[in-house]
Amino acid sequence: MTGPSVLEFTLPDLLANFPWPRNLSEYYEECKAESSAWTEAFDPFDEEGLKGFNLCDFNLLASLAYSPRERELIRLGCDLMNIFYVFDEYTDIADGNGAEKVRDIIMDAFKNPHKERPAGELMLGAMARDFWIRASSYVRPGAHCLKHFIHDFDTYTAAVVREADDRSKRRYRGFEDYLSIRRDSSGCFPSFALCEFGLDLPEEAFHHPRMAALREQGTDLIAIGNDIDSYAMEKARGLELHNSVALVMVEQNTDVQGAINWLEQYAAGVHAAFLDNVANMPSWGEDVDRRVKIYIDGIAQWVRGNDDWTFESGRYFGNKGLEIKKSRVMTLQLAADSRSYVKKSA
Repeated sequence: MTGPSVLEFTLPDLLANFPWPRNLSEYYEECKAESSAWTEAFDPFDEEGLKGFNLCDFNLLASLAYSPRERELIRLGCDLMNIFYVFDEYTDIADGNGAEKVRDIIMDAFKNPHKERPAGELMLGAMARDFWIRASSYVRPGAHCLKHFIHDFDTYTAAVVREADDRSKRRYRGFEDYLSIRRDSSGCFPSFALCEFGLDLPEEAFHHPRMAALREQGTDLIAIGNDIDSYAMEKARGLELHNSVALVMVEQNTDVQGAINWLEQYAAGVHAAFLDNVANMPSWGEDVDRRVKIYIDGIAQWVRGNDDWTFESGRYFGNKGLEIKKSRVMTLQLAADSRSYVKKSA
């Protein structure tokens, strides 16, 4: 009897010519220790789930993505990434209705942080509440970034619910329709919103068409790169319907490598548009321009940092990430043991 066939494909380097280099925050180790202890104190996982949480190391993601910033923001970034992880793990095993219940809890905690969370509630309410009280105190009362974050996190959780509903109903979407949801379900917009904390950007700059396009293009680069790199793991977990590789295979009537090559070309156009917007951003005066540059560099560092984390953590490739980053060769078998580990009572 022969063993299962191995599907092998090549991963493109979408950021080969991206001008922002890898940068790891000097506060990584101390913020990782603090944020991991903070997350574990809420007891969101069983023993196996805790191993998976540590393997993924979302503290590393935050420390790469927010790396140019101060210690306080690195710590908030670590906590936010760990909230994302817990939320994703619980909604990945839920249908639309189940995901909606989790969404209601976390959004109520963000919108009403001074309300005590009900006894017996899913721990995400307490996690979100604690995070948001600390994050809000980091900026002046009424700062625009607070409103932007709540709006973007609300949009993100709504998109995750749609994703869960699609998954439970085995619904295929066209690539463009999918991408419009993926931009929100990726969590990039609330992650970028944290970059704005402490910068006090004027609304005119934040909402400028080039700035809005930059956020969308940064999200597309992250989402497409993540879909390609995570395809093997998501295929093994039965989550590939919310992955552009699988959808492009159907839409373009091609195989895995053909879909990846098509996405590589699509991403090249997004990459060029991103750089064009950075180069042609208008001026709002020396002081505002300085803060705008920090914000833009934050978005760009997110694009770079997410790619670095993909290969440096164990999230998608186990202990083979750096080897795969060098060879760019991937097989589906590498992800065969991937599964979700939330508390069994959830």
